[in-house]
This record gives sequence, structure tokens and C-alpha cells, in this order.
Amino acid sequence: MPANMKSRIAGAFMEVSKTKSVDKITVRDLVEVCHISRQTFYYHFQDILEVIEWSVQQVFEEILAHRTEKEASEYALRSFIEASSEVDRLLQKLLHSQRREQVEKILVNAVRSYLQEMLARQESKPNLPVADAKVMVDFCTYGIVGLLLENCGKKSLDKEKLTRQIQRLISERTETLNS
Repeated sequence: MPANMKSRIAGAFMEVSKTKSVDKITVRDLVEVCHISRQTFYYHFQDILEVIEWSVQQVFEEILAHRTEKEASEYALRSFIEASSEVDRLLQKLLHSQRREQVEKILVNAVRSYLQEMLARQESKPNLPVADAKVMVDFCTYGIVGLLLENCGKKSLDKEKLTRQIQRLISERTETLNS
């Protein structure tokens, strides 16, 4: 039941964000849409930002859950790009809100988790010190998030092409490190 209630509250946030500025959405708005008490809201979330963070994490955890094989890494990356594209309008609102910094951190954490998971599942892991692996993951994380933010709102974005380009760059980096 708690996860279901969290989903309801997150869904209410998405619904309200279609008609109201993200900065103006209140706990009261979500409580009214969900027909729950404030106490129920605060049982599940500390604040609106936590609703946003939980929602983003759910999307990316689902993407990671479907990535079980090597070929699926491109699928997972494409899914990240498509997911950010699907919530494009909300993402644009969030990025133009007072919550931009927090939203960027949420995206960075989600992409970093994806890359760490992808690296951990690789058959031939790069032979490099932990500190260097961390820098590589951070470099790729900020590059991908930067590209997602740069392309947010572009109708002409070729998601397949961007996916292939990022995947190729990541693959080339790990192969170079293995040499």
C-alpha cells in the first residue's frame, strides 16, 4: 500500500504540474487531488522535492531493471533519453523553477547509478584504479546529463542517433582503458 500511495501522490504532482507552475505546487494541492490527509502525505514524503526525486528514481530504476544483458545497455541509455523526452514539458518546467539545482542533482544521481551498474555488469571491466574509474563515471555522467539538458525541448532531437553516439563514446572510453 505505501508504494501505491507514493505513486498516487507522484501522479497527482504530474497532473497538477500540467496546469500550475512547479514552484507554486503545494502539499495542499496534492492532498486535495489524492483525497488524503496532510498526515498521509507527510508519512510518505517530507516535501514536494522528495516527491519529484522519488518519481525520477522510479523511472530510472525501472529502466535499469530491464537491462540485464550487454546489448541492453544501449536500450537502457535510449530509455533514459526517451524518458527525459517523455517528461520533457515537466522537465522544462522544473529546470526553469527554483528547484533547478535539485533537479540537476537528481538527474546526475540517476545517470551515475546507471553508469555504475553498466560498468559493474560489463564482462571485461576496465583495468584501472578506483579513483580513475570514479573520474570516468563522473565525466560520462556530467556529459550525458549536459546533453539531456541541452536537448530538452528540442522537437528535432534524433533520440536513436544521440543514443548511438553516447553509447559509442562510452564503449570507446572503456575499451581504451582496457588496452
